Amino acid sequence: MKRKSMTHMGLVLLCLMLSQDLLSQRTNYAMGLVPNYKTDGYGVTLGFNYTRSATDYLQASLVAAFSKEQPNSGVEFPYEDYVFNLGYFTTVLSVPRKGIFFYFGGGPSVGYKNINKGSVEFPFDALHAESGFIYGGYASFEMDFFLSDAFSLIVSTTGYYHFNSDLNDSMLLLGVGLRYYFK
Repeated sequence: MKRKSMTHMGLVLLCLMLSQDLLSQRTNYAMGLVPNYKTDGYGVTLGFNYTRSATDYLQASLVAAFSKEQPNSGVEFPYEDYVFNLGYFTTVLSVPRKGIFFYFGGGPSVGYKNINKGSVEFPFDALHAESGFIYGGYASFEMDFFLSDAFSLIVSTTGYYHFNSDLNDSMLLLGVGLRYYFK
């Protein structure tokens, strides 16, 4: 009887150790949400990552950025950027023991710029700009600080350049957010 209970206890202990290892392993997929600061506005980025290896990953992200343009002191109107990005990121520096990783990457960017809530009438004929589709590219520098096995703190700096934008063809977003690694 004593030998049988020791065997059961050993099996339970082995199962607990194996399940602990299984539960602590991350998959290759992660999702991040980053609130951003933008000149005269704010934004939010929702990113999905697929880790290809220990040193690089692919990213698809959706960005919404809201701002106000002020061509002169008497005129102010809102505009929004809605952008979809596809990118490749590679490790620049890493300290795995401390859970710190720095990445650099970028890729193509397409989206829609909504100027003055779709109206082409501007006060005082300040500007001639129309809402429309935009395309270009982006480059980003991300710092990833692991808080636990599943969560990390992201600090990102992302620059955009859209070739055909009628208003502000370049944009810089600075943000701090969280990334969740699926198990």
